[in-house]
Amino acid sequence: MISFSVAFDPNRGIGYKNVMPWHIKEEMKMFRRNTMYKHILMGQTTYDNLPGKLKDRYVTVVSIDPDYVPEDAEVTHDLIGFLKEHENDETEYVVCGGASIYRQAYPYAKKAYISFIKKKYEVDTWFDVYEEDDWNVILEEDYDEFVYRVLERKEEKTEEDR
Repeated sequence: MISFSVAFDPNRGIGYKNVMPWHIKEEMKMFRRNTMYKHILMGQTTYDNLPGKLKDRYVTVVSIDPDYVPEDAEVTHDLIGFLKEHENDETEYVVCGGASIYRQAYPYAKKAYISFIKKKYEVDTWFDVYEEDDWNVILEEDYDEFVYRVLERKEEKTEEDR
C-alpha cells in the first residue's frame, strides 16, 4: 500500500531552500510515529538534505542519477514502476517528499498522514496536489501549532484517472 506523510502550511507550503521551514517538536513526533519500522520513499534531494539518519526505517530513495548510491538506503530510478509494483502490497510504503515525488505518487496513495500547520511560513516549495474531497478523515487531533489528520482515500483511482 502506498501512503504519504506531509506537513504543510495554510498556503500548502512544504519547504524552503530544500528544508522544512518550521521545527515543531510534536509534529516531528508524529512523523516518527507514522514512519517508524516502515518502508519510506523519498526523492534524492529530500534524502540528501536530512539533518540526520532515519533510524529504524527502510528507506528507498528515488534518483534520476544512474550512479547515485545513497548511504544506508536502497535506490530506485523508476518511481512510477515502483509505485505500481507496491500499490497493492500489504506492506505500507510511506512517501515522504519532495514535491515532485508527492505529485507523482499522489494518485497511488490510499492513506495519508497530514499535519496542517496553522502559521504561514516563507516557502518556495508546495504540496499542490492535495484535494480534500479525495479523502475521508479517520482521525483528527488538534495541537497548538498544527492539526493532525489520518485520511483514507474515498475511492480507487483507475488507470485512466492517473
